[in-house]
Amino acid sequence: MLLVIDGGNTNIVFGLRQDEDQFLNWRKATDPAFTADDYASWLAFHLGNHNHALADITGVIISTVVPETLPALRRFADRYLDVPSYVLASDQFSHGVSIAIDKPEQAGADRIANAAAVSTLYDCPSIVIDFGTATTFDYISAEGEYCGGAISPGVNLSIDALYQAAARLPLIDPAHWHKNLPIIGKSTIEAMNSGLFFGYISLFEGIVTRIKADVKEDQVTVVATGGLGAIFCDASPVIDTYDPILTLKGLAIIFERQQV
Repeated sequence: MLLVIDGGNTNIVFGLRQDEDQFLNWRKATDPAFTADDYASWLAFHLGNHNHALADITGVIISTVVPETLPALRRFADRYLDVPSYVLASDQFSHGVSIAIDKPEQAGADRIANAAAVSTLYDCPSIVIDFGTATTFDYISAEGEYCGGAISPGVNLSIDALYQAAARLPLIDPAHWHKNLPIIGKSTIEAMNSGLFFGYISLFEGIVTRIKADVKEDQVTVVATGGLGAIFCDASPVIDTYDPILTLKGLAIIFERQQV
């Protein structure tokens, strides 16, 4: 079984591929102090809950946007998994994604993985919206070429900034958001929910519209991923589909390309 590790700014997701489109996955808070031994015991516990063990893993690919976590993740793979392993870095091996930006080495590993998944599994041209710590927008051409995109503050970053900077504003929970929220709030919390929820919808709808106009393409598949993608997918006609494990699928695709 293939283990894919997607290290983000907030969480690290470990995915065990069951078949081409199915993954068991677990997430833990990103912590540079976590050691290789910590990762091994943590993952062994979760695997055991599903009648699996570290010995069942036949390959591993690691992607992380937090460089401080990479040494321990590599040591974990080397020490506990005697299997083919790769670290996704744009200058390390051929990931099969053509990168058409000014500085290809600056393309984030997660964005490369998303591009690999979308260009393989969905119709292109396409736009990927990844609702993570940052909200990223990536354009993949009809030829499967990664052409760059846009980066904005993530939903939770915006919520935290509002709470920390304004003494009388409470911390709100986006888990309660839905498309029928009142646009005109009758309380402070309702007003914050409205401003953040509908403000974010206007943000990503606006960016998607501008990208389509810039590339002069009307038929563009818009794929959302990331934790809050499901909420926004239900609330906006701009998003065509929500794929919560898009990055894991992309990492698996890149791993398979190394086995050819």
